Amino acid sequence: MDIRQSRGSRNRMLSPEQVRLVHEHTLELLEKTGVCVQSEEALAILGDAGCNIKDPNRVKIPGKLVTKAIDAAPGSIEVYDRKGQLAMTLREDACYYGTGSDCPYHIDLFSGERRSGTKEDVGNLARFCDALPNIDFVMSMGIAQDTPPGTSFVHQYQAMLRNTTKPVIVTGHGRRDMTAMIDMALAAVGGADALRKRPPLILYSEPFSPLTHTDMGIVKCLVCCQYEVPFIYIPSPMMGGSGPATIAGNLVQANAECLSGLVIFQTRYPGAKFIYGGDATAIDMQHAVYLYGAPELSVLNAALADLAHYYHLPFFCISGSTDAKVLDAQAGVEYALSLYVATLNGCNLIHDCGYLESGLASSFESILMADEIISLVKYMLRPLEIDAENTALKVIDEVGPGGTYLTHRHTRENFRRSMWFPRFFDRARLNTWEERGGQDLRQRLREESQKILAAHPAPELPEAVVQEIGRIAQGHVPDSC
Repeated sequence: MDIRQSRGSRNRMLSPEQVRLVHEHTLELLEKTGVCVQSEEALAILGDAGCNIKDPNRVKIPGKLVTKAIDAAPGSIEVYDRKGQLAMTLREDACYYGTGSDCPYHIDLFSGERRSGTKEDVGNLARFCDALPNIDFVMSMGIAQDTPPGTSFVHQYQAMLRNTTKPVIVTGHGRRDMTAMIDMALAAVGGADALRKRPPLILYSEPFSPLTHTDMGIVKCLVCCQYEVPFIYIPSPMMGGSGPATIAGNLVQANAECLSGLVIFQTRYPGAKFIYGGDATAIDMQHAVYLYGAPELSVLNAALADLAHYYHLPFFCISGSTDAKVLDAQAGVEYALSLYVATLNGCNLIHDCGYLESGLASSFESILMADEIISLVKYMLRPLEIDAENTALKVIDEVGPGGTYLTHRHTRENFRRSMWFPRFFDRARLNTWEERGGQDLRQRLREESQKILAAHPAPELPEAVVQEIGRIAQGHVPDSC
């Protein structure tokens, strides 16, 4: 489900003049400083387009190529589910929510133990997300550390394909990984034509901050271009670490890293389904931690969203994440504020919902908490209906001064659609709450997560497809070999 806010009601971090300045500084950075390009294929593309590639560590990109690439990129991208039904239309101010990827640790739903993630965890988390009403897409919430070295990404996609029909965002080591996952998608949807028309997956890839395009990051995207599969290509600079210590400096660098990638892909494949964005945040100077719950992340999200709207490009961001180690008050604050801001700014793909411990740990309960908060945010930002029916002047007149609406037919007919009802937040009186066991939110989420996981089976997939994607996963030769 998307959130459509009427024009003029959207939040904007940057003024039009600030957007123009960031864009101009970005062009200056690309023309004078340049970027490092470690891919021979990308160097050839840029060289043929007129870039100065004499020094691969300082490839200079003319501003006219950036403008041409922005104009060539699609402003709207359709993404489908595994059954071929339209699931997401990535366009201005349409918001979709999903999990993040590749947490090395998982908090066991039954024992509470923090342990290494497994392929079974990846599948169970995908099946759990398949049941949640406010999770629109799935990324592998864990690393399948029980798979052969170098093959985890492919095995994770296999596990997700078998356990959810929702769109899946994948990542991988390089060309072989991406080719294997596209082969799996071909088997699931019925061939290359179906994949091109109704892609059920998106690739996540990124440059290396500062200002470096790796061969691994580039080649995966080029494979996607060949099959018209959407792909995310966004930087992750840290203020004071891999990016400048100022918000404005980090913003310009992130924009330069993203747009220089856009030039590569749109030059080679005009109209390639490129998704703009940035996982830009601060580094904690005391603990050397990449911060997921910091206010700097939300501020940078908002500013990058302004640039995405300016360029008319689909946008991908972080939200619903925390630096807390457990579901406590800190997690609640960081989840809620970041989700509210990301939705208010019209971010298209809002990922990492349910991250714990600065992206190191996943849990079922944290995803369920994020799902509840997303529901609340959607209610708060839904467009209001101000008309004769909803202002209810006739009803107010019938009740009159000193009357009650509790017994009026209008209340019975409207309260369910007009009010927000939590699934897991508790509103009962103290004595009722105590009679029910006096559980805190973490306890309720744990019990409810166990019930949801037990009640929701994996969606059916034809046995021939199951066999084929299993064959691809088992026979996969990793890019590192």
